[in-house]
Amino acid sequence: MIPRPEARVGFKLDIGFQNDDACRRLFGPRDPLETLRAWGAGAVESALGPETDFEEALLHVRRCLAQELRVSFHPYTEGTPHNPAWFSEEDSQEESDPCRRLHERVFRLAAEAARLQQTAAIVNIHAAAASCEIPRSTLAERSVRFFRWAARWSARHAPGVRPVAELQIRPDPAERIHRIGDHYPELIKVVRAGGVRACWDFGHAFMNARRFGLSLDPPAGFLDEVGHVHCHDVEDREDHRPLSAGQVPWPRFLEALLDRGFRGTVILEVPVRNFLGPAGGGFASLEESVRRLVSFVRDRTEQFD
Repeated sequence: MIPRPEARVGFKLDIGFQNDDACRRLFGPRDPLETLRAWGAGAVESALGPETDFEEALLHVRRCLAQELRVSFHPYTEGTPHNPAWFSEEDSQEESDPCRRLHERVFRLAAEAARLQQTAAIVNIHAAAASCEIPRSTLAERSVRFFRWAARWSARHAPGVRPVAELQIRPDPAERIHRIGDHYPELIKVVRAGGVRACWDFGHAFMNARRFGLSLDPPAGFLDEVGHVHCHDVEDREDHRPLSAGQVPWPRFLEALLDRGFRGTVILEVPVRNFLGPAGGGFASLEESVRRLVSFVRDRTEQFD
């Protein structure tokens, strides 16, 4: 008998959600963590940044684990000196490197989460993003150096932490920036050279294909590099929408991954505020999106029982 893969579904929920007005409006009197768990979710992913209170973040981890929800993290650093675009040389001991300092704090927090949940903690990171005045090749090299350092530093100092590199959304030409890893071939090169795995963002893949004619489906070998998933739909020109829009072929993507033996987490990456308002569908839309993902993952992996 083949063991059932340990794939699970999670939801994007910010640290301090219990004090967030949008979250209270969406969930009403319901406890968000208890509600997600009752729907079959098994994980939560939370944003981190230079402004994060890491003591509050640790309390957040404990709240999630009390509801048996595993925790992963998603640092946001674009437009700041903490971005991998400004990572110093891999063998440098320069303590003033803001990128290195922030990510060391993130990895230590993730290591504590991994210890408490007794399983690996994903840290999903965007590769370098910076002005087009910096050659793309330079930013790609810095991204590789950063992820190589992240993998080695975590292995030595933050056991149980698994950095991954996300498929980014390609910027509009007017933005005049490069985002490394905003197409499949480049992301594959970065993760393989950096010694990490990829986060396949379904919505970003769809937007990149629709807006720029890039490939929607990944090339051969990409599925073997995936260690984490962001799932969301697209409505009009906006991504990170509930799954009711029906544009992103997430069932086909997930089926391919699960058939390949994917054992990671599928995060419904839809901010709480995107469920509010006339187009968001409210609490019912949130429940439908989570339950659809949970049901799909369970049904698809029953064959392994």
